[in-house]
Parts: sequence; structure tokens; C-alpha cells
Amino acid sequence: MIWESRYWKDDLLRKAEDLRKRRSQRRWPESSLARLEQSLMLGFYGVRKLHEAAKLSTNTMSRSVALVVYPWLGRNVTKLNWHNLERLYDFESGNVEDHDLLFLCHQFVHSFVFMAAFDENHRLDGILLASDRQRHKALLQVPIELIANLFQMVGEDHTVESNWCLNSKGNDFDIVSV
Repeated sequence: MIWESRYWKDDLLRKAEDLRKRRSQRRWPESSLARLEQSLMLGFYGVRKLHEAAKLSTNTMSRSVALVVYPWLGRNVTKLNWHNLERLYDFESGNVEDHDLLFLCHQFVHSFVFMAAFDENHRLDGILLASDRQRHKALLQVPIELIANLFQMVGEDHTVESNWCLNSKGNDFDIVSV
């Protein structure tokens, strides 16, 4: 359980700043891609832990996130072919779908497919990913600027009040933070 959230939130603010700097990075050796994946995975894990510890406002966690979703083409997505995205997902039929922040956290923490996406100038544009449960449904495209904004929003979320109520099962508390 997170007792003092300041350290976790400060780390997310640093990650947001780093992501914005990486937008202009030109060279992407394997080590840079690995650090990017590690940073995003740990960042979204941190968001999820802050949520579970009731250190984020309900407003922040209910934030709707618009993502481009590419449908699965029906081929089995495996450990050997997950990187062949054009054979597995329909990039011509992308649609925008709204999801909450916790859904996005789960996608990163449980990612089965994870690939950096670059624009026409070879600059980091976003992440293509699907969790182990999502991989046979759709591939998600998450813009880097959106991730940086989410990390900043969470890092700047300072709850001022929490209401605790014993849930109907009587085994734990439901918490609403503002």
C-alpha cells in the first residue's frame, strides 16, 4: 500500500517531461526502445497502484481517453508473430473508442503486443499495444502526447478529501476521493 504518494507522483511528472523530450529523438537503438517500454510499463503500474491506494481523485480515474482501435483480423496472436501487426490487425478500419484510465493502465501492465510507432519524420508518435486479453479483439494506438498528459495529470492530482464507506460485503472500504 502506498502511504506517501508524493514520490510516486513526482516520478510520473519526470516521466511526462521525458516523454515530451523523446518526441524529438531521432535515433532509436534497441536500448532506447527498451527504456521507453520500461518507463511506460512502470508509469502505468504506478498510476494503477496510486488508484488502488485511493491516492487519486475520482475525477482523474474516471477521465475518458480516446484511443484509435484497430480490429483483429482473426489470426492467432502468439509470442512468435506478435510483431507482424499488419498481418494481425486491420489498419484500414481503425475507429476511435473511449476508455477509462484504469483500462489503459491494464493494457500497458499486461501488454502482450507493444511497439513504438513513428511519424513520417521518424519521430516517436505513439504506442501500439494490446494486453494478453485484448490481443484477440483489437490493437490500440496511444499517442505519446496523450500519455505524457495523463502522467502529468496524475502527478498533479492532489486529493483533498476522501470518503470511506464499508462496502456491502463488509470486508473492505469503498473510497471516493476528491
